[in-house]
Amino acid sequence: MGTFITLFSEKISTMSDYEIKIYEKGFEDAQAQLGTEARTDWTDFGQTPAERLKEYYARDDFDPETRLYAFKGEELVGFIVSKVLPDSEDGIKKAQHDFPIVKKGHEKASKLLYKKVVETLKGKGVQVLEARVGKGWKGTVELAEKLEYKKARPLYKRIEVDIDKVKFKEAEEKFEDFHPEKDKEQIIQMFKDNFNFTDEQAETNYNGIINPAEGSYVMPVLREGDKIISRGLLYFPEDPKNATFRPLVPDSQKYFDAYLTKITKDAKEKGSEIFQLYLGGPQLDQLDFFKSLGFEVKGKVLIFEKEI
Repeated sequence: MGTFITLFSEKISTMSDYEIKIYEKGFEDAQAQLGTEARTDWTDFGQTPAERLKEYYARDDFDPETRLYAFKGEELVGFIVSKVLPDSEDGIKKAQHDFPIVKKGHEKASKLLYKKVVETLKGKGVQVLEARVGKGWKGTVELAEKLEYKKARPLYKRIEVDIDKVKFKEAEEKFEDFHPEKDKEQIIQMFKDNFNFTDEQAETNYNGIINPAEGSYVMPVLREGDKIISRGLLYFPEDPKNATFRPLVPDSQKYFDAYLTKITKDAKEKGSEIFQLYLGGPQLDQLDFFKSLGFEVKGKVLIFEKEI
């Protein structure tokens, strides 16, 4: 793990029953469990599994001071996640965070976590905070407004359609399931080319698809000879009612009818009833395209900002 300037001790004393600590190896299982339990009624959210947290926190570019944990005795009762964003063209240093997640009855820990993360990010030169909020992330919009954050932009939108109502045309091209060994090199290269992944990130992403922590994936590919010219992804959770797919790469609309034909067949065989898709960043420009296929916006996550 990389070396970082220590802004405060690894164990931070507070004038309360709580201890606020920065990330330590071994916190991941409790974090994933608490995050899952505390957000059972949230929509448009998926708790990162502990194994994925361990991989992310082991990266050289991970700063442990951006993860804070509240303990009462030996029990983890809350945490807050944040990250300093890459330098922007306007020279304003920003950081993104989620609001604290705490067990019921530990609201005081939430205030301590938020206060400490603001102090930490200020110490790193951050001038503007970006909070991820949404109506499906219960209470976060109200909290952002209470803390005088202002709505800045949409982060992503969740769109969905009943699989039986999907509109698509038959296509000559035929997608097929990828081959885990034969196609690995090409798929990893596509991750690097289309998502700006490093070698390590591409490998980790590939392994997460091959051996997911939960649920299962289908990765349709379209070949031109031995070359993969288009790749998609379809995810089934343990309860496969809602199947989530991702846009094609490198071109999200080229070959889309053939892609939709393939994943519709796969989803129906699995017993899925609804397709859902998360559009974020430049993909938000494709919203009208998906609306023309019968998709509707069912949820969204927003960025609210605040100067500090």
